[in-house]
Amino acid sequence: MNVRLHIFITLAVALAWFYGCETPTEKNKDGQVTVIGQVLNSTTNQPVAEAVVQVLDVDPTATTFTDAEGQFFVRFEIEASTEVRITVYKESYLADTTKVLAVPDRQLNIPYLRLTPTSYTPVNSGDAASIILFGQSAPNIGVRESGSPESAQLVFEVQDSSGQAVDLNHSVEVRFSIGSGPGGGEFLHPIRVTTDAGGHAATYLFSGVRAGVVQIIAEVNNNGQIIRSIPVAISIHGGLPDSLHFSAAVEKLNYPGYNIFGLTDGITAYVGDKYGNPVRPNTAVYFTTTGGIIEGSSQTNQQGEASVNLISAEPRPVHPTLGTGFATVTASTADEHQNTIFADAIVLFSGTPQLSISPFTFDIPNGGAQTFVYTVSDQNGNPLAGGTNVTVAVSGENINVLGTTEATIPDTQSRSWTSFAFTIADAVDTVEVAKPVTIEINTVGPNGAALLSIGGTSN
Repeated sequence: MNVRLHIFITLAVALAWFYGCETPTEKNKDGQVTVIGQVLNSTTNQPVAEAVVQVLDVDPTATTFTDAEGQFFVRFEIEASTEVRITVYKESYLADTTKVLAVPDRQLNIPYLRLTPTSYTPVNSGDAASIILFGQSAPNIGVRESGSPESAQLVFEVQDSSGQAVDLNHSVEVRFSIGSGPGGGEFLHPIRVTTDAGGHAATYLFSGVRAGVVQIIAEVNNNGQIIRSIPVAISIHGGLPDSLHFSAAVEKLNYPGYNIFGLTDGITAYVGDKYGNPVRPNTAVYFTTTGGIIEGSSQTNQQGEASVNLISAEPRPVHPTLGTGFATVTASTADEHQNTIFADAIVLFSGTPQLSISPFTFDIPNGGAQTFVYTVSDQNGNPLAGGTNVTVAVSGENINVLGTTEATIPDTQSRSWTSFAFTIADAVDTVEVAKPVTIEINTVGPNGAALLSIGGTSN
């Protein structure tokens, strides 16, 4: 080994130990940038261990070295967005340098830096004919200030008609653009890159403040012939939960679980970040209930939804304001400041059907009328579950019935759906004769069935 190179690597290792004692998972301080990447052998794609990695154009120069897997991370401080050079050295390899845009308080993920062995003999290629995605550092990133990586590197390879990467003699300029995106300030840097000896050109996608899918296109103008890559999609996920964008809802406002145990009701938390986007997938949400039992936790999906099942069981709920039968389901999670935030939903556990009518006895005069008010509720005076059918049948001679004699209860917690009325009007007869009238109220639904029958007369 060259003595100077040996001394340089030894010094670099010491500096890397001094500057690199933190772990890459620690949060950046103000103005800090973390760069994470991997160094590979360009001919074998095997990791290159103990390669020296330097970040130039920062003060002081940041230095580290790769581990046994060829991976490295390095931190440095800047005051404003700066284009820096990352240079990799190793004995028996040609040094390699790449430029990246460093943004304060962000993490840069570089999928691959490639070193070419000094004994490598390149094969001449033809002209550019196609572009493929060679590699990317991550399939998704997070919105700005989300706590997730906010940038990803995409490496494209320009190939000739035989599928071989173009060499330096056939290098071309690759232009990068965003085909579509959420429009939250996301951007690419750089937007123009000339291919290297391996036919590679890389750019970085930086997220904005909106979640969504970004399509990235690489394009080459080869002597007037436009060559484009297939659009590459990267998802930008939302950030951490925000109390103003955190809510909970129930599948059924009212379900017949007060007396029937083992029934389930779906509970969903809707979790958004401070920009109003769904939080990043797999954000944990925890649930508790004051009635029955509930699955304890769930993780959000792409839409920021986390769902569990509420199961009817003891204890039967009693709400301090709404009364018996009403339960509070609470969802909780942590926001970006590590504070616990909460969202509540109310569920009604309805019980056994109960029927009543007033007046209970009646004698309608000739040509007169009588109004009846009847109540359909559960044992606690609450409405029955949605889908309950209520019918009133009146039998008698020379009478007319007006009012609510049929109803279907919606999914509701309102007691306005427990009280109904109808009127029986007696036709005028020339001779007054008492005739029997029968009223029958029937209800059938998820809570069960009930029947109430009364009788009276009309003249």
